[in-house]
Amino acid sequence: MENIENNIIFTRRSIRSFIKEKKVESEKIELIIKAAMQAPSSCNKQPWEFLVLDDKDVINSIAPLDRHFSLVAKAPLVIIAMGNEKTSYKGENGALWYPLDVSAATQNILLQAAKLGLGGVWIGSYPDEVRIKGLQKHFNIPEHIIPFTVIAIGYSEESNKFVNRYDSTKVHYNKY
Repeated sequence: MENIENNIIFTRRSIRSFIKEKKVESEKIELIIKAAMQAPSSCNKQPWEFLVLDDKDVINSIAPLDRHFSLVAKAPLVIIAMGNEKTSYKGENGALWYPLDVSAATQNILLQAAKLGLGGVWIGSYPDEVRIKGLQKHFNIPEHIIPFTVIAIGYSEESNKFVNRYDSTKVHYNKY
């Protein structure tokens, strides 16, 4: 059995401090976005779009939109993962499934960033209407494109390390 302490899924952490002056290389950004697009999606609709922010002034401009976004000012790269309501799978009851799809893409972003020696943190936008509308207005994003997550990424001042979060009391076999 593999040593889980060397497996990226077990060592990825939410990293909130970055070496500001060290930019993320464009090859790494492209690989991160490619990883995002490898995520599974409902009926393979792939309803995601990504807004990549690597200009410091643009990154800093979103910090005033919401107190939770102030964290991005510490990062040299921000990716806003968005869901497209028009291309999202719609269930029999009309429910849109993009929240699941964009969540999977966001996790892939964080895992690929960690694999590349970067740190990252997921800052939620969805389902907070104030955050969603603020980002839509700020970037002139169409109403059917929902800013779902804001992901701050950069070279970390701390390393990703294993923290055991396994809790057997939350696992149920064959019955609750």
